[in-house]
Amino acid sequence: MSITTDQTPELTVIIPTLADEKRKGTLIRAINSITQQTDCPVKIIIVVNGQRFDQTLLKTLTTRSDVEVLQEPKASAKLARYRGIVNTETPYYSFLDDDDELLEHSNKTRLEILKKNPNCAFVASGGYRIEAGIKKPSAPNLLRATKEPYKELTTNNWLTSCGCVFRASMIPSDVFKDLPDYHEWTYLAYKLISRGSFCISDRPCYIIHESASSLSKTLEYSIAHADVFRRVLRLDIPANAKKSVKQRLSMAEHDIASTLLNSWLYLSSPISFRAAHKDRKSTRLNSSHSAKSRMPSSA
Repeated sequence: MSITTDQTPELTVIIPTLADEKRKGTLIRAINSITQQTDCPVKIIIVVNGQRFDQTLLKTLTTRSDVEVLQEPKASAKLARYRGIVNTETPYYSFLDDDDELLEHSNKTRLEILKKNPNCAFVASGGYRIEAGIKKPSAPNLLRATKEPYKELTTNNWLTSCGCVFRASMIPSDVFKDLPDYHEWTYLAYKLISRGSFCISDRPCYIIHESASSLSKTLEYSIAHADVFRRVLRLDIPANAKKSVKQRLSMAEHDIASTLLNSWLYLSSPISFRAAHKDRKSTRLNSSHSAKSRMPSSA
C-alpha cells in the first residue's frame, strides 16, 4: 500500500527522482513532508528515472509500505511525471520534486478548494524559495494572475511544479505528454490556462530549495527558451498573449545571437584581445564595487 492513512486517498503526489545517493536526504525529507500531513489521505508514487539510482536507496524505497515505486528507464523528469500520471487512479494529483517539500496542511487546503469549486481544472498556490540560505516568496504575483494570467506570466511564472493540484478529469495525462526538455513549466502554464479556469490558495504550500546547479542563462538556456516560446505560439491562446510571447521570443533570439557573437569574437581573437576583455570585465567589477561602497547607508 502507498497510502498515508487508513482512509481511501483522493490525491496522488508524484515524486520524480534519480534516486542517487546524494539525493537521499532531500528525497526522504520530501516524502516526510507528505506523510506528516495526517489530515489528508494521500497516495505517494515515486518514479525512479534513469540508471544512476543507488541500489540500497531503491531497495529502501521499495520496502516502504507508504509509497509505490515505479521505474522509468530514461533519465527524464518529464517522462517520470507522465509515467506517474498514467498510473494515477485518484481524482486529483500533484507533483513534488525530490529536493523540495510541502508545508503543513497544504494537501488538505488545496484539495478542499478544488472540491468547493468544481469548475476549476486546477488550484495553484504560492510558497517560498530558499537560495544560498535566503528565504523569499515564490509566485508573489499569484493573486494578480487570477485577473490577468497571461500578462503575469511575462513578469514571473506563477505556476510552479509543486504549487498545483490537478483535477484528473479535466487535466488528463496527455496534457503532460511530449513536453519540452527545458522550461516545461513555462510551456505548461500557457497550455493549462487555455484549458479552463483555475483557483488559487492564498496559503503558502511549499518550499523550493534552489541548488547551485540550477540551469543558468547559458546559450543552451537561451536556445531552449526560444524553442519553448515557438511551441507556445502554436497553442490556442488569445491574441494579446501571443503578442507578448512574440516579444519574449525576440528577446530570447537576441540573447542567442549576442552569446554566439561574443563566443565567436572571443574564440577567434588573438590572446591580447582576450586579455583586454578580461581586464575590462575586472575594471567593471571594481567600478561597481567602488560605487556600492560610496552609496549612503539607509536610514
